[in-house]
Amino acid sequence: MGRCPCACEDQVVASMGPVRAGMVRRPEEYQWSSYGVNAWGDSSWLMPHEEYLKLGSDHQARTQAYRELFRHQVREEDLSLMRKAAHYCQPVGDERFREQIESRYGIKAGQMKRGRPRRKGEDELVQF
Repeated sequence: MGRCPCACEDQVVASMGPVRAGMVRRPEEYQWSSYGVNAWGDSSWLMPHEEYLKLGSDHQARTQAYRELFRHQVREEDLSLMRKAAHYCQPVGDERFREQIESRYGIKAGQMKRGRPRRKGEDELVQF
């Protein structure tokens, strides 16, 4: 799948989940999917996501651009990367993107050591 200029790939992955699981044939057939709202403009109480609004200057342009995102399958390696990132609550992107996230939100993003920080003196092995 080509890189989306926004964060819509996660919506594609989520909408295609029931299709990949064999629950439905098309994403709009799944009753809990936002695909119909985003791709066809179905009426809903859902508020459009900020990144979705960036897909086009008007309603028709956005729905067409959203449908275009689904024309290509998400590669298995990208899907695996997204699952791993979601599991560890890490952003998917390059080093520059990670640095932007850290700077903007004042957090440390990336692989962290497991467990609590060690106290002074805990580094020494206790022998019995």
